[in-house]
Amino acid sequence: MILKFANYLMVIVFALAAIVQYNDANALRWMLAYGVACIISLRFALGKLHWATAAVLAGVCTVWALFKIPLLSAGGFQHMLEEVQMNQAGVEAAREFLGLLIIAGWAAVLAISTYRKRNKLDE
Repeated sequence: MILKFANYLMVIVFALAAIVQYNDANALRWMLAYGVACIISLRFALGKLHWATAAVLAGVCTVWALFKIPLLSAGGFQHMLEEVQMNQAGVEAAREFLGLLIIAGWAAVLAISTYRKRNKLDE
């Protein structure tokens, strides 16, 4: 029940995250990332998600986040919530890194849940 509620919440969060990317310098890339996360969450809600699809998204976002690590700074995380605009490169990298971790983490939760559910049915 908690997973189901959390999933519906994440559908909304990912949809809103995709929408607000319209003015980003790399809008298409980020709209696609959040959009795919939203679609995967919707498919999970409908019982039509294959665990491997979510696992691939989790893997891609994890690797993408790893490439952001050299761009991170303590100041980026420190000032991340202070301003709407990203005037510092560290702030942008911190927000992108955390966004990718959220997508990867949620996709991993859905992949594991779907895998376990599928294997219980196969027994």
